Amino acid sequence: MSKILIGLILISAFSFSAKAQSFTTIELENLSNFTKEDYGQLQFNIYANTFKPDAKFGFYYFALVNQYWAQAYAGVVYKPIDWMSISLGAGLETNDDPYRFNLSMLIFQPKFIFIQIYEYGGSGFWYNIQFNYKLNSQNNLGVIGERYYGIGINYEHTLKSIPIRFTIAPLFDYESESFKLKLALRYIL
Repeated sequence: MSKILIGLILISAFSFSAKAQSFTTIELENLSNFTKEDYGQLQFNIYANTFKPDAKFGFYYFALVNQYWAQAYAGVVYKPIDWMSISLGAGLETNDDPYRFNLSMLIFQPKFIFIQIYEYGGSGFWYNIQFNYKLNSQNNLGVIGERYYGIGINYEHTLKSIPIRFTIAPLFDYESESFKLKLALRYIL
């Protein structure tokens, strides 16, 4: 079942993003928990959105899969002004109550990016809030608060020659009272 779900997520994501994409990322992420022995969780994420030139509305798609969990949802993106977008979507997760809903806001300025992502579904509430300051064309430094991951510092480095970004975030999760490390490799199409 999980192989079928992964296949459907990938086929849907690539067919969606191929139509008129304006932004797509493919990300491989790992979360390590220093408080538990042998704990590491590898995860695959994909995000795409599409807008026609000068449009206020567009569409987006997000999916993730790891050995314990998978979800996918899509929705509408509204850009009331050039430097801000608001997204609202719905989809499915691997849970007995499979419905999942998403609301997010992105503010992007030349020197900083602020993002809030909220999800709710059968497995419960989740959030990811980040503020990243652009140090230069290749480096961002900020703070992150992500449910089940923790709160901490977020550093991103983008390579000059190819659109690949590395992320490292040492975190403390107050819910599980544990130290964690988030590492990510993101390819930006």
